[in-house]
Amino acid sequence: MIRLMVVDDHVATRQEIVKQLTQGGLLKIVAEAETSHEAWQVASQILPDIVLLDLHLPGLYNTFDLLKRFSNLKRSKVVIFASQGKASEVQDLLDAGASGYVLKDDPPALLKMALLMVSKGSKWVISPSLPRHLTRLTAQERTILRYLTMRGKLSTAAERMGISQTELDNTVNHLVEKLELDDSDKLLRWAKKHGF
Repeated sequence: MIRLMVVDDHVATRQEIVKQLTQGGLLKIVAEAETSHEAWQVASQILPDIVLLDLHLPGLYNTFDLLKRFSNLKRSKVVIFASQGKASEVQDLLDAGASGYVLKDDPPALLKMALLMVSKGSKWVISPSLPRHLTRLTAQERTILRYLTMRGKLSTAAERMGISQTELDNTVNHLVEKLELDDSDKLLRWAKKHGF
C-alpha cells in the first residue's frame, strides 16, 4: 500500500482528491496539509512514500524550495499536482527533483497510475495531457526556446544569446526535428504555446 500525503490549499479540492484516491485500496492517505510550511513539517516527521504537492501554495517555501528540502528525505517522492502545465515549468520542476507532474483535471485512474509508477521507481512521469516531448528537452534547449520567444525579432535571437546566426539556425533546425515540427515558425508557436 502506498502511503500518500496530499498537499493543497483548497479544502474542497483536497477533499475530492482524497475521496477519489482512496477508492480501490492501492493508496492510503497518511496526512494532509494546506501550506508549504505545514507540508514540510508533517512530511519530515511521517516520511510518506509520495507527496502529492499542489504547485502553488501559500507559506514560507516556494515549490523549488520544497523540492530541495524533500530531496533530503530519501524515502519520500514528490508528484506535482497542478491546474495547468507550462512546458518550461514542468521540465524545470522535474529537473529540481519532482518524480512526476500531473494535472488536477486528469481522471482519477490516470492519477492513480502515475502515483503507482512513481512508487515503483519511475521518474519524470507526466500527465498524458501534456506534450509528449517535454521530458526530451535539455536545460540548454529550454533556455534557447526562452530566448527565441523573448520580445523582439527572431532574427535578433542569436545576438541575445551571444552565438552566430549559423549556430542559431543549426539549433533551431535540431529543435524542429527533435520536436517533430515542420519549420521554425511552428517551433516558435509551439514554444510560446507551452510557456517558454
